Amino acid sequence: MTTEVLALIAAYFACSDLAEQRQLTIEEVDACNVIYQNVKLSFVPGVDARRFQQLSSKERYAVNRTAYLAFHAWQEENPSTVQYLERVARGEVALGRDG
Repeated sequence: MTTEVLALIAAYFACSDLAEQRQLTIEEVDACNVIYQNVKLSFVPGVDARRFQQLSSKERYAVNRTAYLAFHAWQEENPSTVQYLERVARGEVALGRDG
């Protein structure tokens, strides 16, 4: 998994943490939605955000479901990496260090 994808996942966890602490602004919601979509799409080979937008509604649904399930499975299979990225999201460690 690339550092870029790990950073995206950490940013997603940061969004989740922030949303648990307070109501997000509309700008934060938009940014977090983009981050989450990019995280999920990183688990679907050959489909990035641009390609995703070009798909039909039916194809987008299928890709989104596949992406969600793949990300969820990855989280279940990699609890120590998830915990590390949650620590990164909270600013307790830097990405690439102490992990």
